[in-house]
Amino acid sequence: MRILIFIAIGTFFFSCKTETGENNSLEDFTPDTTKVSTLFDQTSFDKKIKYELLAETRICQPFYSDTMPSGVVPCTPKHFAFYEYNHKRNLEDAFLLQVKAGVNNYDYRRLLVFTREKGQLVQMNGINGYLVEKRSRPNEIDDLVVAIIDDLGNNKFDRYDVLIRYRDGKYHFVEAIGDLYGEFDSKELKEKASKMIKERIEEKDLIF
Repeated sequence: MRILIFIAIGTFFFSCKTETGENNSLEDFTPDTTKVSTLFDQTSFDKKIKYELLAETRICQPFYSDTMPSGVVPCTPKHFAFYEYNHKRNLEDAFLLQVKAGVNNYDYRRLLVFTREKGQLVQMNGINGYLVEKRSRPNEIDDLVVAIIDDLGNNKFDRYDVLIRYRDGKYHFVEAIGDLYGEFDSKELKEKASKMIKERIEEKDLIF
């Protein structure tokens, strides 16, 4: 009986130490922040794999000609930009694709999140907007700050800067950071704005 008690006590202390160590590692982690601005001003891709990935997604036309319908575009950096988000995988298995407005007759920029499952590319998320910032995480899958474009009608638009985080196989809304008028600089304002913007995003499928 005494041996069993000692074992139980030892297990308890080991468990507490492990949990404390994990919590401390998260608390001590300082994320690296990378600002992103996509200009679509490059003339060629720096890696051949990017052209091959575009062809695989079928979002563009590898054999483009001017006689093709409106919205069909060539597979070039004039219309597409690549970013990494999962540092545990190679680019060909996990990437962000920033898509220029007008591609496929889509009026706004789109940010598409791809992953490879069983050898096939799968679109994990789509965002009606563009990438603003990447923030590193202990799990090596970046948090993303994205600017979401909301068409209000009558040629009026709103923009919501929101933080999204990878969980359970895709990215999910965490909180709103700001809008066209600036950052939400108080906890109360951020909480109220986050609730309203999350509802708006879900209503209009601005993250899909």
